[in-house]
Amino acid sequence: MGTDQQSRVSARGVVSLGHVLVGGAALVFSGVMVFAGREPDAGLGGVFVGLGLLLALAAALFTYVAVLGLRRAHDGRGGPVSLALSVVELVAGAAMAAAMGVAVQGYGAFEPWRSPLLLPTVLLVALGLAGLSLEVVSRRHQTQ
Repeated sequence: MGTDQQSRVSARGVVSLGHVLVGGAALVFSGVMVFAGREPDAGLGGVFVGLGLLLALAAALFTYVAVLGLRRAHDGRGGPVSLALSVVELVAGAAMAAAMGVAVQGYGAFEPWRSPLLLPTVLLVALGLAGLSLEVVSRRHQTQ
């Protein structure tokens, strides 16, 4: 195994671990939504509980697939699983960027660094792009 291939396998492992962390964070966030929605004085309690349970289902599925991808990455064959997870992260990051753009307009001046969505958005987009580029480079090397 060449050093280029070893570095790709280790990079794939890091990206796969990032996918698992994103899934875990989504599970924690959905748990917070459900817990906050069950409070007696929660104004939108039913909405938070329903959306939290839906997010928990999606996050559990994402985390399960991410753990499978992590196990496959150690074997050097993470391919389609990591690619699909990276696309999901890019779509979620783009949606969060749009939400951040709407929220920033309410500040009166364009100051995106004041938004609490900035860090998660940047991390999701960066991880999605890293996984996508890694898989594209890996597929290019396989066809040559």
